[in-house]
Amino acid sequence: MTSMPSTGGLFMRRFITGVVLLVLACVPTLARAEVTRPQAVASNVPSYGLAKSESRDVAPGSTQDYATRQAAAPQLAGFAGGSGGVYIGTGALVVALLVVVIILVAH
Repeated sequence: MTSMPSTGGLFMRRFITGVVLLVLACVPTLARAEVTRPQAVASNVPSYGLAKSESRDVAPGSTQDYATRQAAAPQLAGFAGGSGGVYIGTGALVVALLVVVIILVAH
């Protein structure tokens, strides 16, 4: 004859399951953690003069070319961006998984 586990024992089992899942989710991050050494002081580097920027006209006549292309394609004036979709990253998936685990453990 088998007996049903008590409510406290069931809660504890679910709690431990949630903690184990959380630890397993964090293992890759902990495995990649490393201690870094301080960087060398930059005072030992010889100083050179800063590079001087030159102003150049990279594409001569580019404003005229742009106006010509714009006039040739008037339908592009009605373009509205933002229809690329929604990106869900790994961080959002981990948070969603944790919420699901917490909900399952709580019930």
